Amino acid sequence: MTAVTDLTRRLADTPPVFLDETAASVPAVVSDVLTGLGGPPLTALQARAFELGEPNWRRLVLVTSWLAAGLAPTPTAAGELHHLLVHPLVELAGVVAAERFTADADRREELARLVLHALGVVPEGETAAQAEDRLSTVDSLRRRRLLAEAARAEERAAAIRKAMADKRAQEAAARYSQV
Repeated sequence: MTAVTDLTRRLADTPPVFLDETAASVPAVVSDVLTGLGGPPLTALQARAFELGEPNWRRLVLVTSWLAAGLAPTPTAAGELHHLLVHPLVELAGVVAAERFTADADRREELARLVLHALGVVPEGETAAQAEDRLSTVDSLRRRRLLAEAARAEERAAAIRKAMADKRAQEAAARYSQV
């Protein structure tokens, strides 16, 4: 089992080189971590994606790789980590600066829980339901979706209020013109 506090401490201690996508070869770091977790190294095609990605995403990949390098290998860990790096992290990097995952306590917890969730590991001292609930509490993407949904709902409500006010004004005008 893995404690979230151990992982958040590891993130807080992230070496500065992991926040500079130009100081380290992102594909090499990812490939090393994947092999350390018991998987195959990156193919040339897979490596190319890590060379061309958006800078914040590449920094977040480095930070996540640093975090994952401290985990024990499992039969599926490498594949699950690779999926996390190339799918959810792309969206997350569009919302949160990579540096926040080392500097901010909530973002450190989010990344630690996201990695554990991706690898199918329940944090030490928690049930699967508790872990899922806590992840949803700190999830930046979920919060962004909820805020967008709330904004759309408010826009719909405002449109309905305006339509109702227009209808009342038309009815009042019709009554006035009949007098």
